Parts: sequence; structure tokens; C-alpha cells
Amino acid sequence: MGEASDVARSVVAQFRRDGFVAPESAERAEFEVWNRMTPGRVLLVALQTLLGLRAEDGRSDFGRPVRGLDEEEAGLMVRTLLGDATAAPETSRRELITLDRLLGLLVSVIAEESLSEAEVDDLLEAAEESCLAVGPWDVSDDRRPQSGELVDLGGLLVPTEPGLKIELMSSRRDGSVAGVTVIRGRTAIQLQAFRALGDTSWATVREDLARTIRGRGGSAEERVGPAGAELQAVVRIQGPPGKDRQTTRVLGHDGPGWILRGFVTGVGAEPDSTEKWPYTMFQGTVVRPPSAPSAIDPLIRLRQPESGL
Repeated sequence: MGEASDVARSVVAQFRRDGFVAPESAERAEFEVWNRMTPGRVLLVALQTLLGLRAEDGRSDFGRPVRGLDEEEAGLMVRTLLGDATAAPETSRRELITLDRLLGLLVSVIAEESLSEAEVDDLLEAAEESCLAVGPWDVSDDRRPQSGELVDLGGLLVPTEPGLKIELMSSRRDGSVAGVTVIRGRTAIQLQAFRALGDTSWATVREDLARTIRGRGGSAEERVGPAGAELQAVVRIQGPPGKDRQTTRVLGHDGPGWILRGFVTGVGAEPDSTEKWPYTMFQGTVVRPPSAPSAIDPLIRLRQPESGL
């Protein structure tokens, strides 16, 4: 069992024993930390795994009360954790995704499924392994998959397959390649990578983006998606009345010294969309930071691929 899953196991045991999250357990779980593997992340993925298996069997109700949640709140949490974007705004508004409520739901499901201690250990260990097996990746990470075709854009290596269209974004300032947009059908994801300067992280970037979007007359709600914490936003754009707003999902990931950001637009960004390919694209991207980075510009520049697009 890995370190994160081992701590997660002790947090579950403490909660089951005492009925609340002890301060020491809350500190060790690091539930608000998203830029690295944490016990809190293991607990979240373990719960999503169990809920997904129950959903496949057509089971969504609970036969017993969930500690800290009424029936409606438990239903909202379950729908959100299973990726139902229509439930996410209300879940966010009520601030339901907390460590104590997550543990209450997890312990309830464990009891209903009559899981043994060994089965709980296996569940937590599998959750940690699944987290470690998912990108985005740093180019130096030897755990990244070696299968699948990647387009080498210098600072980013982007997955490609038939049916995808790849367009490079040029900087208005100097004409350099600042990012890449991948399009399939009526959905697109724009990818850009930045060096993490100072205490910059996806959490701080996410807060700044949400504040900026709201300040410009849009809306932004934080939620948990397949790639972790993201923003579901409506952004003000130039256009006539009725066409001056754009729905978008903003994804982010902290790597070793860098942040990858993805803007999903089009049909796949709508709250009720179930399209998965933008997340697969985001998580399959490899970041190659420059060996001699600029001291003032955090953007990781790209280049035209040698074989063309």
C-alpha cells in the first residue's frame, strides 16, 4: 500500500470509530490540495469508484442515512461525483464537497456493500494507483504511457487520432506559437502551459480566473470533474445581444514547475455534456518545459511540428 492510501485508510478508520473528522486526520488528508497525490484525493477517487460500480448496477439510493447529509444532499453529491454537471452548481453553492461529508458518504457505501477491511484496503490502493496512472505528464516522468501517437509541438506533446483537427495559436505580441487548439466536431479544447513562478498553482490560477470572469459580468463555479478541480463558466465575449456569452470549462493541472491549462468550448462545455474526449486529450498531454526558461515570461512556447499538421 502506498503512503497516500495508507494515510487514507487511517483517516477512514478514525472517522468510522469516532463519527467525525479529527483535526489530525483533516491535516493528514490534505483534502484541499490538488497539485500532488494526497490521501484526500485517494478518498475521493475511491468513493467515485464505488458509486460508479453501484450506478452500473442501477443502484443510486441508500438504504441507511448518510452521516452529515440529508437524502437530497446525498443525492446531489452522488450525481456530482459521477460527473452530472447539472447537479454541480447546486452542490457547489451548498459547499457539499467537504472531507467530513465525503467520508460520511464513503463509510455509508462501504457498510452497504459489506466490504471487509481487506477489501477497503484494496479499494484505496487501487484508487491511488489509478491517480498515479493519469496525466497530464512531465516529459521526464517514466510512468507516462509510451503507446499512442503524439504530435511534438516542442513545449507540448499532444495526443492525436483520426477525426481530430489541430490548430496552433500565434501570439499577437511576437508571432510565436503560444498554444494549441484541438477540435472534434462541435467541441474544442485550447491547451497552454506555463511555468509555475513563486507560489503560483492551479488553485491560485483558478481563483484568479473565477474572479476575473465574474468581474467582467460572467459566472464561474468550481466543481470536481474527471481531471480534478475545474471551473464551469459563462464568459462575456464580443457579439450581438444573445450571442455575447460563451460557456466554457476550464481545466488545470500542476506539474513539476509548470501548470497546464485547458479551455473547453462548444457543445462539450455545456453543463449537461457527457463528452469525455477533451478530458482524455488533457490528461494525455505531455509538457516539456524549456531548459533555459525566460526569467519574466511564464508561458511555455510551442513550435510547428517537423512533420506538419
